[in-house]
Amino acid sequence: MHQQKVAQAGAAQMELVSGVVQLRPEDAMFDAMLRGWRAQQKSRGLKDETIEPRMRLARRFLEFANEYPW
Repeated sequence: MHQQKVAQAGAAQMELVSGVVQLRPEDAMFDAMLRGWRAQQKSRGLKDETIEPRMRLARRFLEFANEYPW
């Protein structure tokens, strides 16, 4: 039985382009993570009024800690 793979909203393969070398890989990964997280929240039916403050909080954390969350 052959199963067809379906990419889920926010999956890494949908956010980062394979074979492309990033000039700032940490920034690219962080932005891709946030885009993926946004897509997951949208797929659950959350409104922008809920998503936007969460996105700002993640970016503020990065700025405050001067470290990526990984």
